[in-house]
Amino acid sequence: MELLAENLESLLTYLMRTAEGDILGELKTLDLSLSQARTLFLVERASRALAVHELAAELGLSMAAAGRAAEALVRHGLAVRRSDAGDRRIKRIAITAAGRELLCRLHAARHADLRRFAATLTEEERMGLVKALAPVLARPEIRALTIGPLC
Repeated sequence: MELLAENLESLLTYLMRTAEGDILGELKTLDLSLSQARTLFLVERASRALAVHELAAELGLSMAAAGRAAEALVRHGLAVRRSDAGDRRIKRIAITAAGRELLCRLHAARHADLRRFAATLTEEERMGLVKALAPVLARPEIRALTIGPLC
């Protein structure tokens, strides 16, 4: 198990280091921090608009830091802030169409990076990875997060 964990870590480290340019470039264009990007990803995944205290808890940030991250997203038009229907003191954050478009661009950049990596593999290596990943990707908890259109 340790060998597998080390090998996965090595592959993920390589992929992240060789692929981060396009994604970080997109974030830099909008002057978004990594905390703000994490907030946007979380808001997009949520089944409902999230309160700032929920963002803070999920991201491991202080209420103030989560509030600043959410405010930056609102300022950039990537999210909207609305009062909670049941308690107007609570502010909820939801993604906008512009926020979804940014996430689609980030997904496209990541996909292009992974295609470039796949192109460096031999056909035998590609097929070996496809076969090795198939049962893992078929697991319900993985399918639940990966099936369906991302954009």
